[in-house]
Amino acid sequence: MKKILIALFTLVFAGSAMAQSKTETVTFYVNFHCEMCINKINKNIPHEKGVRRVKTSLKDKSITITYNTRQTNPESIRKAIQKLDFVVTDTYEEILKHPAVH
Repeated sequence: MKKILIALFTLVFAGSAMAQSKTETVTFYVNFHCEMCINKINKNIPHEKGVRRVKTSLKDKSITITYNTRQTNPESIRKAIQKLDFVVTDTYEEILKHPAVH
């Protein structure tokens, strides 16, 4: 009986913690210029902890990421993109000042 109560409590607590997880979306502008750049992002960023969805636009030089706020934050995501040798900015105008990665 004691084991059943402990198991039940664990399930209720875990369910409550999962219900509190929240997703948010952030958009960055990145100095990519070709499909290889997009592929580099799409191959790596979805595997970052907490990242749920990645949408890239070569035309807009943007990357929109949906993430779990309990597992990551915009600054961690920014750093992960920068580790791939990209410049990351908050505006399209800013990214136009940086040369594209070749």
